[in-house]
Amino acid sequence: MAKPAVVIIGAGHNGLITAFYLAKAGYKPIVLERRETVGGAAITEEFHPGFKCSTLAHAMGPLAPELMRGMKLKRHGLEWIQAEPAVTALHPDGRCLPLYADTTKSAQAIAKFSEKDARRYPEFQRTLHQVAGVLARTLTMTPPEIDSPSTGDIFKLLGTGRAFRKLGKKGMFRLLRWGPMAAADLVAEWFETELLRAVIAARGIFGTAMVGGQQRGAAYSSRVGSASGGLCLGAQRWHRRADAGHGGSGDEGRRGDPHQRDGVTYCGERWRG
Repeated sequence: MAKPAVVIIGAGHNGLITAFYLAKAGYKPIVLERRETVGGAAITEEFHPGFKCSTLAHAMGPLAPELMRGMKLKRHGLEWIQAEPAVTALHPDGRCLPLYADTTKSAQAIAKFSEKDARRYPEFQRTLHQVAGVLARTLTMTPPEIDSPSTGDIFKLLGTGRAFRKLGKKGMFRLLRWGPMAAADLVAEWFETELLRAVIAARGIFGTAMVGGQQRGAAYSSRVGSASGGLCLGAQRWHRRADAGHGGSGDEGRRGDPHQRDGVTYCGERWRG
């Protein structure tokens, strides 16, 4: 029996990735996009003749490694660039505080502001890494059926529970306590330097909607990176893979001038994989 068509509204990066995996699974996804270009928030525009940048999304990430491997994005030209330093905070007195992927190098930069904070920073990074390792596994899990969980659901939950217990009593307490905290409160418990507090708290609220550092639940921190050529080129790689599906499995997209029918916006020009 043929699988039904699936309509995806919007050819942003999430829509393109969804179309790819639906096509790979044998469905016939139809992607509708109002604009003439795909990518959604991941767009690159020319702000001055000869100069382009990502004009909406501030960074590309975190992008799950399994997605990059599954869609073979590197083979299709996506080059991932990890900035070094990862972030730099500017002080009004003219000094700056750079943070690097190398924890030791970051601690050396922090020591110019506070020896105490420099000593605590490696522990902070190790703790976040441990806690993030437990949370990361839940991001790729399909939520279990509450009324009738399958055997696979139960085993996945047990695996998550074991990973949680491996954190130890102190680590488990930290995970449960930090989750609903404001990012500003979290960094204030660890560091005394306002500039360091600000840059870490800001990194924790990137990619969120209407969330500030003082808002509860903002203690989530994520790593971000960039795509060579801007985010639009990255989205074009996703588009190319969504076009191809799984060896050209026939996903379809429509973009252009929209018209309304039964409350749904349909777009004109078609592209087909």
